[in-house]
Order: sequence, then structure tokens, then C-alpha cells
Amino acid sequence: MTRFKLVFNSFIHYFKANLLVAIGVAISTAVLTGGLIIGDSVTFSLEQSAFYRLGSTTHLVSTVDRYFRSELAGELAAKGGFEVTPALILEGMAVADGGEERVNKVQITGIDDRFEKIAESPIYLKLDGSEVIISTNLAERLGLKKGDSFLARIKKASLIPLNAPFVSDDETSVSFQATVKAIADQHTLGFFNLKNSQTAPYNLFLSLSKLNELMKFEGKANHILVSATQLNNQQISNLLSECFTAEDAGLKVREIPLTHEMEITSERVFIDDQIVKAFEPFRESHPVLTYFANSLQYNGKSTPYSFVSTIDDINLKDNDIIINDWVASDLQVKVGDSLTIKYYEIGPLRQLIEKGSQFVVKAVVPIEGKYADKDLMPFLPGMSDAGNCRDWEAGVPIKLDAIRDKDEAYWKQYKGTPKAFISLKRAHQLWANRFGNYTAIRIGDNAFSDKEYRSLFSNSIKPANLGVMVTAVRDNGLKAARNGVDFSQLFLGLSFFLLVAALILTALLFLLNLESRQSQMGTLLMLGFTTSQIRRFLLYEGAIVAFVGSLFGLFIAVVYTKIIFIALNSLWWAVVRTSVLEIDIRTTTLITGLIISMLISILTIIYSVSKSFKRQAVELQRQQDQPQKPLVTMIKKWLMFGSLVAAIGLVVFQLLISKQQGAALFFLSGGLLLMGLLLLADYSFRQNRNKVVEDFSVRELNRRNRSQNLGRSLTVVILFALGTFLVVSTGANRQDLLSGASEKTSGTGGFQFFAETSIPVLYSLNDKDRRLNEGITSEFSAAQFSKMDGDDASCLNLNRVSNPAILGADPEMLKGRFSFATNSPEINTDNVWKALIEPLSDGVIPAIADQTVIQWGLGLNIGDTLKYRNEPGDTLRLKLIAGLSPSVFQGYVLISNANFLKNFPTSSGSNIFLIDVPKDKAKTTGEELQSVFRDYGWEMTTSVQRLMDFNSITNTYLSIFLALGALGLILGTVGLAVVLARTILERKKEIALMQSLGFTRKQVVGLLIREYITLLVWGILIGFISAVIAVLPNFLTPGSDVSFMTVLLIVLAILANGIIWIAALSWFGFRKKSLIIDLTI
Repeated sequence: MTRFKLVFNSFIHYFKANLLVAIGVAISTAVLTGGLIIGDSVTFSLEQSAFYRLGSTTHLVSTVDRYFRSELAGELAAKGGFEVTPALILEGMAVADGGEERVNKVQITGIDDRFEKIAESPIYLKLDGSEVIISTNLAERLGLKKGDSFLARIKKASLIPLNAPFVSDDETSVSFQATVKAIADQHTLGFFNLKNSQTAPYNLFLSLSKLNELMKFEGKANHILVSATQLNNQQISNLLSECFTAEDAGLKVREIPLTHEMEITSERVFIDDQIVKAFEPFRESHPVLTYFANSLQYNGKSTPYSFVSTIDDINLKDNDIIINDWVASDLQVKVGDSLTIKYYEIGPLRQLIEKGSQFVVKAVVPIEGKYADKDLMPFLPGMSDAGNCRDWEAGVPIKLDAIRDKDEAYWKQYKGTPKAFISLKRAHQLWANRFGNYTAIRIGDNAFSDKEYRSLFSNSIKPANLGVMVTAVRDNGLKAARNGVDFSQLFLGLSFFLLVAALILTALLFLLNLESRQSQMGTLLMLGFTTSQIRRFLLYEGAIVAFVGSLFGLFIAVVYTKIIFIALNSLWWAVVRTSVLEIDIRTTTLITGLIISMLISILTIIYSVSKSFKRQAVELQRQQDQPQKPLVTMIKKWLMFGSLVAAIGLVVFQLLISKQQGAALFFLSGGLLLMGLLLLADYSFRQNRNKVVEDFSVRELNRRNRSQNLGRSLTVVILFALGTFLVVSTGANRQDLLSGASEKTSGTGGFQFFAETSIPVLYSLNDKDRRLNEGITSEFSAAQFSKMDGDDASCLNLNRVSNPAILGADPEMLKGRFSFATNSPEINTDNVWKALIEPLSDGVIPAIADQTVIQWGLGLNIGDTLKYRNEPGDTLRLKLIAGLSPSVFQGYVLISNANFLKNFPTSSGSNIFLIDVPKDKAKTTGEELQSVFRDYGWEMTTSVQRLMDFNSITNTYLSIFLALGALGLILGTVGLAVVLARTILERKKEIALMQSLGFTRKQVVGLLIREYITLLVWGILIGFISAVIAVLPNFLTPGSDVSFMTVLLIVLAILANGIIWIAALSWFGFRKKSLIIDLTI
């Protein structure tokens, strides 16, 4: 007989026993390979979502709060030879059924026919008038179908930053009646999104020309979608620089007939410093700054509302002023008199501070020549085109009763001709602002040439200097997907106990299989077969079992993955938050799973065989356990005492000495206690086995039986101890965020509401005058935050992001609120928020984020630096100085308002709000705010609810862990059943002897039940006690959502399940002995 035939015949002869081992291998293979497939599938789905949301877009040209010519896209395409499409992307909301159905935060995208190439779908061709294409999720939310009409309200885009001085804020949104032309799904770019997120936004597409018309623009865009797979970022940036013109920067050139000069102005009113510097080489050039003054005052008299400009006069001192004769007559002022200019300094959120500055009249001039220049007044919508003073929309309060007939007459005749002139240096000191320091650049007519103008611009100004950036969105999206949440590790971790249970079951089945053949092995040894020959024989047979089990496990892995994905798309949707999950089964993954599973199984078999062959031949014949070596016994004793003492010491220290109860130390205590108690169980079993029996009783018989086979007894105890520990510790980790939520140090900061708007609110909600104007009667305080868009770094996003959204915060409003998990050692912990305004070296800006965002969303640590591009195109470095405990700020990075506005100067208003209101007035205040800011896309939720939304991710992971842990306990129960069945079979002689001595079947069954229930209780009790210690802070803290009774019920359910199986198998094991034999031999 050949070696192969011998192994094969043995495999067939012990087929039923080998089949059970193979099933154990198959289960462990399914869990292991299933976890790998799930990871591959989620990564594949995230990669696919990048294509679903980008179409054929590879690169993006974008800008923040600026607009360039839409023709720039065509020029870029002509120069580069690739597909492009311009887009004007804004935020808005959609309303249907007369306002009953409303969706905020809708992405409004203006497109032309070129978008069809990017979307690879003809539905985007020939969008006309009010026709729109909406995404499936928006259609479902509003109950819309093709041909239906609804109201779209869009944030009013402005060429001038909305918070710039003297810009009217009366019109913050525009609306139009839209008709649904088509509904776009994931395959037709209905998931269009330029941010790295698997969650599809609500999308609305309309024609670019229509959106420009609504915004009162002419051919503007703020994005260019590029499809150029062969080019990199730098190449596209170079091409963009070649095409980018002064018109794309919003510059205009006109001739001033009165002074015979050429003037460069900006459609943004104020001109960027770098642009002014670019044109300094022009001969006879000088910048101009014109400002709107509240009044010119002298000796109790006042001239209201006048423009004051600068004059190119090197003899004008800082405190000198030149006035025209109209003002001199009105105020009765003469040369040498002191005159005061009153004006508004406009701060963040349109906070107006009236200031005054004194000047000495140097000259009085007639309104003629350069002093009669109406064009010195910049174009201000709402003012420049007003027919009279009373129609001004100046963005600041205008006291109409202060305007006299003579003021109206001046406006009618001279418009915005300045009434006074000061030096450029002095004007710069008074009125320079974050939007720019000048309103025009004047150049002598003879010194100006269009060629030099364009040359100076292209040589000095790059698109990046004005915040026009090129981004490799496809590469970034794929990178974010591949480096996102690793679901392979996640599910292998979550199913850890299930995997361990399957491996223990496999080892148990194989060991029991070998034990049933120990007599055979002993006989072979006595007949002269060498140990190595028998070892190889068993290993070959085990390898076949492992291969068959692993191969079968691959099919189970596919089924397991499908079941998990069904749950992820339904019960566990909170974890993925997408509907595009697709299973991706890769051959390499299956082979990897097969190889790893076989290796683990073979190692288990090698261990089992080696353990068996440590016995001598006579011991194998007698089926006795090998005595434990004295050194091993001593090591186990020291480990047992050390673990128990350390666990008890840590608990006492935490409860009685330490001021703070650290969850990590308690969990360590629980782990040490678990190890110590398991070693104590092993020690107890061995002591009982060596104990001399002085009396014979059922109790003593039970004790001896438990100790007779240490391996089986300890397997049952360990399996249920581990299972109980994991299930109980997991179940007790759910948090109730309602308790303590009103505390200022909680994750809500003591704020009742968290609100976000699609359209920014330009003023302070704490301004009582503005409240009255808006009809707000409720008493509350608000913390407002400027927002720079970025990727969502919260736990709701599975992608790994590098540039989360930035919030500009007022540290004073947050003082004493929230709590911190970590912070840099140099920070004063009494007021961590104050550190946001303290400067760091090398221009680095201090920043704070949620610790969960830092650790998991960004993969960083405290002290690490984030890099951004600010509006001027410079690298902005944010140093993470502190990590918040779980809070409503999850997903954002916070810096000070001052640093925010310095780097993003054109950012207008606030989009994020925290509302502090007494609890008894919360409902009425919430309803009023919802009503007043309805047209801003005001979306408000309680701060607690926002925390609960984030916490739902954690709770879902816990639910998954519990579900997979329950499967592990089921496998543990199967293992218990196998042990019990094999025990009944192998102890049939002992049982027969007991029956011959007068024991009834009922008594024998009772003896077996008590024996294994004792092991079950030992295991559950060890796991339960250790778990309670591990999660003790959750029981001691008011925020625990799981009561002690709930945890106790879980344990009782585990106990009841085990008792039922023990009782059933013990009873039926005698009535249907042949069935037990069939199942186990």
C-alpha cells in the first residue's frame, strides 16, 4: 500500500470526524476571507463612487469667492487639446408642494453642452430656460418626476465680496421656478460631487447662461472640469497661466476723459495688493483709495455722506485735507481750520464702529479739473446707479432725515465726486481692509500701453496668487478611497471572537479526533512504527482536511460577504452612508484567504499532533494527560498572582486615589483580571486532580471528572469566558448623550442648537438692532463661525481626507466650553481656546479639532501640521495644538477668526451657528429662528442630536461586534456540544460501571449536566466579572445607556443557551447513542 493510499483510506475511514474538522476550518476560512472580501469591496465601492461623482473629470480648476470668464475653459481646451467644461457651482435649496417639502444644501451647478462629455450622458444637452436636471435623491426627497415644477432658491453670488464695505446685503438669494427635464442617477453623474465623500449630495443642474442671468453676471464661471488623463497638475497649471488674463482677475481698463489718464479698476471694488504691485513698473502710475464718509464736521456743523479720495500730491502731509468750495461753503470752513471726518470701520459680520479722524484744511478748491472727477467714486451696486440719495443701498445705515435738499442737488449734479482729498498714506492707515487697499490704479495716458499692461499682469500674477487652483481630483479621490477606513481590518477586528471561536472549535475537533485515535497510535508505536512516520501520516491527512475545509470556506465567505453587505445597506447603513456598495471578489483575495486559512489550520494540526506525541506509548494506550512540568507550573502561578494583584491594585488606585478615572486603565484591569482568573481555574483543576479523595460523594465525583481532562474543561471555560467578556464589555459601551448634555464641558458646549445655512448670514445674531429688523423677539446668544469649504473629516466619511473644512471661531465665545482629550504640553489648560490667538513661529497658525478627526479622519497626532492654500495662493500651515473630546465640531478644524479672515479675506458671513438658549425657551426660539431664516436654507438640529448622529457610527460598530460575537458564542456552544458528546462516548465504560452499581440513567445524566454547567458557569462568571471591571467607568458615569440589569440579562441569555444544550445532549446522548457515535467518530 502506497503512502498516499494509506492517507486517503484513513481520510475516508474517519470521514465523519474529518468532516467536522473541515467544517471548523471552513468557518474560520469564511470569517477570514470574508473580512478580506468586505475590505476589497468597500475600497472598490469607494473608488467607483469617485468615478460616479466625477465622471471623466481628472482635474479641476476652481476658485473661492471669485469668478472668471467661462470662455477661459475653451481657451484652455484649445491650448491643451483635452475636454473641458466650465461650471458655475453655487449652493441653494429646493422647495416643492407649496413649501411643505424642502431640501436645504442643494448643489446648484450651471453647465453648458460640454458637460455631456464629462458626464458621458446626452441628457445634459440643450438645457434651456427653466429646465433642470435633478439627482435621484433630490427627486425622491421632494417626490418629483419628469415634467414636474418646483421652486429653487439659490445663494446670490456677487462679484464683490458680500462683507466688503458699502456692499448692499438686501438680496442674498434669488429664486426661480424650475421644471424637471430629467432625473440623473449614479451612472449619469447624478452623484456629481467634487469633495471626497461617498455620500451623494442633492444635485440640481441648469444651463450656465440661465444661472448667469439669475446672478446678473455675464459669462462667468467658478470651476472648470478638465478631462486630461495624460497631464499632471503642473502641466495644466502652466497652461492655465498662459490663458489667464486680467479680465479673469476681474480687472477693467478705461480712459478718464477729465484727466487724460487710464484707470485700472476691479469688479470686486477693492484691488488686491499683488495686483497693485504688478503694475508699479508703469511710469506715472499711482493707486487711488476712495471711501464713503458718514460726515464731514466743523464747529457743530455737518455735511452728511460724502466720498473722500486720495490725491497724488507729494506736498500733502498726513493730517492735511483739501476740500472743495461746496463743502467750505456748507461748513463755513477755511484754510487752517480743523475738520473731522466721521466714518464706519466695518468689521467681521458687518459690525460697524464709527470712528473719527481730524485734519487741517490745507486748501479749498473749486469743483473743476481733477477735483471734479466723478470716476474717483468706485462702482458700488445700489449706490452708483441710484437716482437720488434716498435710493442708496450702501450696506450701512443711512439716516435719511440727515440728507438735505442741497445734498440731493449735489448728487444730481456731481454724483459721487469726492468732496475732500487726503494723502494716500493717511487714507491707507484709515481705510485699508482685508478685501484690498485701493479702489483704482491711475496711469498717465502717454505711459500706458495695452501690451505692457497684459505683459505685466501675466508675468507677475499667476492664477494661484488669486486663489485659482488646479487640483487632481480623480487621483485625490482614488487616494482618499484607498487610504480610507480599512474594512478588512475593521471586520476582522469586529469578527475577532468569531474567528477565534472557529479556530478553537477546529483545534478542539481535531484534538478530539486524535484522542479517539490515541489507542491506535499507541499500538502502532508498540508495533515498531516510528514517531516521525506516524506524525507525517497524521499531518498529511490533516493537510487534506485543511485544504478541503478551506476550499469549502471560500464559498461560505462569498455568502457571508453578501449577508454582511445586505446588513450594511440596511441595518448597518449608518456606517457606510451610501447606496452604491458593490461586492468585489478578487482571485488574489480568494487565494490569499485560502493560503492563510490553510496555514493557520495546518499550524493548529501540527500543534495538536505535537501535543499528542509528547506522550509516551503507554500513556497513549491509557489515554492519560501528560503531567505539567514544574517550571511551567511555577510560571503559571506567578502570572496568576501577578495578574490578580495588578488588576486589583489598578482598580483600587482608580477608585480611591486617582482624580480621573481612565477608561483605558480600567480595561487593562479587566484584561488582567480575565487572565488571572483563567489561570486560577487551571490551577484549581490541577489541584483537584492531585487531591487525595477522603470521602466519596456526587460533589467530589463531579470535581474529579472536571479535573480528569484538563484540556476539555479549560477549553469550555476559556471559550465562554472570552465570549462573555467581549459581548458584555461591548454591550456596556453604548453612551447616552442626553445625560449631562446641558453642561458647558460636554460635547454640546452647553449650546442647545447647532445650525447650518446654505446662504451665509452676513451680520451678528447677537446684534439686538438687527434682531429687531428681522423680527426676532427671542432671547438667546449665538456663536457664529466663518467656513472655508473642505472635505468632511467626520466619522460619517469613509475616505481619508487631508483638507477638512476650516471654521473661524471667536475664542472668547467658547471660553469654558467643551472639554479636551489631548493638548500640546505648552498650552494653558485653564483656557485652551485662548491658544488659538497666540502666534506660533514661522507663520504657523494654531488649530483645534476633534480628537476623533485628528486620529481617524486625518491619521495625525497633536503637534502635526495640515497644509492648505489660502486665497493669495500661499501655503497655509495649521498646527494641531489640541484635540476635543467628542463634540459637535467633528469634521471641522477650528482656527481663530482673525487668522481665518487674514487668510480668506473675501469670506462673507457665517454658515455655522451654535445657539445658547434656556431649555424652557428652546422650542419657541428654535421655531422662530427656523421661520426667520427659512430662505437662508437654515437647517437646525439640537446639539445632542448632532452628537447622537456621530455616535450612531460607534453604536453601529458595537452592534456589528455584538452580532458577530453572538455568532462566536453559538460556535462556542457547538464546541461545548462536541466536548460533551465526545465525553459521553469515551466515558461509556465509566457510565456502564455506574449503572451496574445502581445509578439510574437520570442520576448519570444529572451528574453530566452538573459537571458541564459548572464549567459553563465558571467561564461566564470569569468573563462577566472581568468585563464589569473593564467597563466600570460606564456604570459609574451618568452617561451610560446600558443598565446593569441589561448586561445581566445578556449574561443570563448566554447561560440559558448553554444549559439547554447541555441538558439536551446529556439526555439524548443515552437514548440515541448511535446518533452521538455517528456525529463524533
